[in-house]
Formats: sequence, C-alpha cells, structure tokens
Amino acid sequence: FGSRAGDGSKRGVWYSPRARAGAHARACRGRSTMAGVQEASAPSLSKLRKVIKEAFSYFDKIGNNTVQQDEVGTIMRYLGQFPSESDLKDIIIPELLDEDPSRDGLVTFEAFEKVMLRDLMDRVYDPDDSETLLAAFRVLDPEGKGYIDSNLMHEHLSTRGGKAADGFREREMSEFLEYAKDKESADSSKIYYEDYVAKLTADIEKHLEHLYQDARGSGGGPRGGM
Repeated sequence: FGSRAGDGSKRGVWYSPRARAGAHARACRGRSTMAGVQEASAPSLSKLRKVIKEAFSYFDKIGNNTVQQDEVGTIMRYLGQFPSESDLKDIIIPELLDEDPSRDGLVTFEAFEKVMLRDLMDRVYDPDDSETLLAAFRVLDPEGKGYIDSNLMHEHLSTRGGKAADGFREREMSEFLEYAKDKESADSSKIYYEDYVAKLTADIEKHLEHLYQDARGSGGGPRGGM
C-alpha cells in the first residue's frame, strides 16, 4: 500500500497461474513473506531458474525468449518481488535493456533471469508482513474506525505517495476494490482493512509456498491450489 508506512507505494498480491497481479498485486510491499519462504530451506539454483523460466514463458507469446517491457512488473510480482512503477521505469527496465540492447526494446530471458535471481536472493522487493501493511492503512484511518471509504482509497491510490507514475490504472483500481471490499456487508463502499490484509497475506503465502516448494527441494506433501 506504500513502500514505507503511509507513503502510498506498498505492494501486495493476488495471484492466478497467469499472474493476475493487477491492482492489489501492487498495493503493498515489504520483507517477511518471501523471506519465510526462502529461509525454510535454501532453494536449488537450478530449480529456482526453472521457476523463473516458467513464469517468463507465460508472457513469451511467440516463444523467442523475449517479453514486452510492460510485462516485467507482472512477472516479478508473480515471482514474489514487488517494485514500484517508478522503480521499474527508472531502474529495472533500463538495466534489462542494457543487458541486450539489440532486441529493439524487448526484454530477453537472459537479462531478466540475471536481475530476478539477484533480487530474489537479496530480497530487494519482498512483500510486507501484515503489521507493516496495517500500519500503512491506519495512516488513512486516523479516527480508528477500522475501515477506509473506497472513494478515499481510490483517490489515494491514483497518485500514490504523490507519484503519478506509481498510481493505479483504472482496471487495476477496479480489481483492487473488488478484491478489497467486504462482500458480506450491505455497504460495499467501505474497505475493512484488517480483513483485507488477512486475506491478502494468506493469498501471498499460499501462492509463494506453492510456487517455490520444488525450488526449495521439498518433495512430498500437499501443494496449495490456485
């Protein structure tokens, strides 16, 4: 919801196998969930590369080991890293293009894998834990009501932290609000953020546990569904 509490760049996520990392996928970001997945046991480098390759291949539409620049953020979020749009534009995309400038603005798998492995190992853009997310939401709820009006949330996320580049696109906003609103309440204009954070962090953990189970070398046991 903000990369620091209250500054509006935090990143969360709701996934499907094709990375429905849209609005709420970019709502919150931080340090603990991915760390827990990584620390359960050290991932095999070869298996980690396989996970990255499979994620990349979802968006390699013509099978030539390249993707469009605007797909990079979605792939990174699917893999558990949540850079801001300004970081993507100003830091990550230029670095990826510098790795192979001959591809006419397309991002190659070789360049992406190098950056992704580094960011995963260094936990550069890990998702936030629930307490950090709640602290960020409470900045918008100074009266402690336990909810935030969806119109206020819309306004805040449109120009998150004063950076228009990090604001949600309209489709992302719609997806976020649909996910975040209380479906059981007669008043759908309120976002009860404690319920939202609980659902969000559970979905992140379930997805990353499923995604990285093989990379950690844990053989048997049930796998979470998507």
